[in-house]
Amino acid sequence: MPFRKLTIAVATLILPVAVSLGCMRTATPGPVNAPDPTVRPSAPTEPGKALQPKPSTNSAKLHPEAPSNSPTPLPAPVVTVPPMLEGGTVVEGGLADAVTLNPVLADDHTSLAVTELLFDGLLAVDPQTAALRPGLASSWRISADGLTITFILRDDVLWHDGQPFSAADVEFTFKAILNPAVGSPRQADFSLVEEFKAVDDTTFAVTLADADCSILHDLGSVRIVPRHILGDDDIQASPFNANPVGTGPFVLGEWVVGDHITLLRNPRYWGKAPHLDTWTYKVVANEEALLAGLETGQLDVIPLSLDDLASIEAAGRFQIHRYPANEYYFVGYNVDHPILGDGRVRQALSQAIDRQRLVDRILGGQGQLLDTGLLPAHWAYPQELVSYPFDPARAAQLLAEAGWVDNDGDGIRDRDGEPLRLRLGTNGENPTREAIAILVQQYYLAVGVAVEVELIKWGNFLEDIFTHDFDMVVFSWPLALDPDEWELWHSSESVLDSGFNFVSYHDPRVDELLLQGLRAPKCEEARRAAIYGEIATILAKDRPFAFLFAPYNLIAVNERVGGVAPSPFADLHWNLANWYVTR
Repeated sequence: MPFRKLTIAVATLILPVAVSLGCMRTATPGPVNAPDPTVRPSAPTEPGKALQPKPSTNSAKLHPEAPSNSPTPLPAPVVTVPPMLEGGTVVEGGLADAVTLNPVLADDHTSLAVTELLFDGLLAVDPQTAALRPGLASSWRISADGLTITFILRDDVLWHDGQPFSAADVEFTFKAILNPAVGSPRQADFSLVEEFKAVDDTTFAVTLADADCSILHDLGSVRIVPRHILGDDDIQASPFNANPVGTGPFVLGEWVVGDHITLLRNPRYWGKAPHLDTWTYKVVANEEALLAGLETGQLDVIPLSLDDLASIEAAGRFQIHRYPANEYYFVGYNVDHPILGDGRVRQALSQAIDRQRLVDRILGGQGQLLDTGLLPAHWAYPQELVSYPFDPARAAQLLAEAGWVDNDGDGIRDRDGEPLRLRLGTNGENPTREAIAILVQQYYLAVGVAVEVELIKWGNFLEDIFTHDFDMVVFSWPLALDPDEWELWHSSESVLDSGFNFVSYHDPRVDELLLQGLRAPKCEEARRAAIYGEIATILAKDRPFAFLFAPYNLIAVNERVGGVAPSPFADLHWNLANWYVTR
């Protein structure tokens, strides 16, 4: 019962998640003013280090201060409503070019963002709730045993070249993904599939070896490619990869590698026709060029770093959009540890952390507090979930109940002559995690827990995590669209050297519920929401993680552009067809 997103993306999950066009950045942490922690060197460095945020010029010191229990509100974007014009061009800036425009092969952020404008999937994601909605499939049904998923396709869709779309294209796309010779990064998503079949022109059926409701998101998100063009091609070497033909709201105008990609309005689009005539993605050299392009009007939309937020806001000429990035941070506790195996200790350590202060000091307030691995707007979020606030007095009480008191007056709690000392590790190449670790160290010391922070090289850090050789870690995972978290919490996944349940969490009821969530009859949302709500309630009590926050992505938009409404579930460009210009 795989939680495939973790298996596929293990390398990128450990980074501050970049989104949309390979250049989006989460808010950048400020400097840490604290005694130097222990640094344990080793050889390999973290892959993709170039995507790490640059050090902030914010001079705020990081240290525990007065309690701040109020949740971080998500500021409403500044929206202007001037007269809307039909036509026009929007130019968006970014730092990385696409690698391919074939969605079967796309695996980098820019390629994925552009192909999602050129191609459609069977299903779409509701930008407000993450629920699945019709796309190329007008409806779908799931058999009583959960082993067959049938999609009924639209009959009014044309490819950009005017050829009709059919179930044969869908079957071809998924079989290409499963073909090892193609090398699609999506292949592992469909390990449970026994058959993909075009039943007729408008019916596509998927047969599974085992019921798995989470696969619906995987099936729905695949962008479909045309069989009549790629059917006889070597997909890896096909000219199609640079000159694609899709069904999406935009068609390719030109791709000048290393410089820009221009998309044109699709006059044959089956859905809502775009207002814009063209959308151009412009590759620039660095963040300074992004800012200069925005200031001069050469760029209409750019990703914004925290360092530049204040100056862009002060200019008063740009819209600022904030929305949670696809990543949440947490402190993970090794449940097999002789001290951390006590749930009272884990609860105490969780409530000793002022999470709002972390967001304020590290992210300049640009983040959202979380109590589970879902955003509050998600359809499966448990609305009655109890949030445990920052409460150092309660933390001290729980530690005392667990037998940890300061018997010798040295400021560190002890029990049976043993001081309460723990290690807190993270990868030193990640500024956000490093800043969290040093602040958390100080919060723990304030309640009598001595913590040694270890900033570990990437290779050693992974080894420590997957061999369970740690006390506590600062880490991050993606905010998945489907609520299944089998790999994180099922006891069968607490396997040395491979399992993602590296905190060694075991709970028979959670194991049972995870299976029920995957096998819910017809994958009915209300039933699944109740199941995952119960899981979240158990985790909130057991505290294998201290959930912290999701940083915001920051977007600056020229005031002449309207309709921009980024979604934490559907990203920035989900409604590009609704974007417009006023001059």
